[in-house]
Amino acid sequence: MKCATNLDDLMKVTKRDLLAVAAIGVVIAVLIMITGHEKTKRVPADDKHRAFYEAMKKDGDRIEVEKGCITCHNSQAIPLPAKHPPKEQCLICHKLI
Repeated sequence: MKCATNLDDLMKVTKRDLLAVAAIGVVIAVLIMITGHEKTKRVPADDKHRAFYEAMKKDGDRIEVEKGCITCHNSQAIPLPAKHPPKEQCLICHKLI
């Protein structure tokens, strides 16, 4: 193994170093780009959903509040898209404002 004899040899930046820094930069950029973006719709703050907002403020029980969602969001009234996840877990994705 060769020992460095002067400061220039100690601080030499190689292509490998630059590639590592570039790779880390790409990972950080991707993480920044995908964070903070909501991919789902919020529960509307309207008269139809007011009772759900009030129930969450009063009890804070997500499971009990979600039981009311099916009264409107069902196959007859407002059907869910075909690839929609389980309808019993509305407030995991859909946030109350």
